[in-house]
Amino acid sequence: MLPIENRTPRYYQIFQDIYNKIDEGEFKNGDKLPGESELCKTYNVSRGTLREALKLLFQYGLLVREQGRGTFVTINKIGQDVNQLMGFTSLMQSNNKKASGKILEIHTKRPNPVVKQTMHLDDTDKVVRIIRLRYGDDKPMIIERSYFTERLFKPLLEYNLEKESIYDLLYKHTNQRLGKAKQTIEAALATPTEAELFNINVGSPLLLMTRLILLLDGTPFEYTKDLYRADKLKFTIETKPYEESTNNILLELVNFQ
Repeated sequence: MLPIENRTPRYYQIFQDIYNKIDEGEFKNGDKLPGESELCKTYNVSRGTLREALKLLFQYGLLVREQGRGTFVTINKIGQDVNQLMGFTSLMQSNNKKASGKILEIHTKRPNPVVKQTMHLDDTDKVVRIIRLRYGDDKPMIIERSYFTERLFKPLLEYNLEKESIYDLLYKHTNQRLGKAKQTIEAALATPTEAELFNINVGSPLLLMTRLILLLDGTPFEYTKDLYRADKLKFTIETKPYEESTNNILLELVNFQ
């Protein structure tokens, strides 16, 4: 039983207790969490209170519910370095996992205003829109929603885009080479369609990466809005030293004094 703290909501006490058990290793990665009935008895609370606690743990990406199996602890996640431009196939290979994919949609179209502006396209330009569900060891990991400049991507359309890496195909069959990329990452929640594709609950936490990839000559090649399962993947970021990042501010302070 948890100690009663009048100022702390009961659901938050339960959240903190389970969080601590995961953090201290009492619940390990892959462990199945006890069922709701058992947890309600353990903490002497209603299902509503318990579910509020579990909701927070899901939002923190510490739990995942698999339909028909139960709720599991998930803390060992695949890390992707956002300072490097790496395709999904390479990411899986670097983590000793088999990469595969399923094309959900592919067609050539006129870009919508947002895509047209972001990719600096002309009125006559078209894009190839591809939506793919990517798997690591046969488990759904990412929903890729990409727009490619059609004149650059056209040579790749004859190849199997479900089984092969688009970036590998680009390097093997064209003279185009990838350059810089601008990426943003934000939180998202699974819609009913996304939850079905990922086999998770509606409202489960996801990570949305929006990315614009340029070729070496600065030509936009791909604009993508990818959804990552927050319980399976994480992003790592390397920062500059504090003094380097704040050098101008520090100089201003010195001059001011």
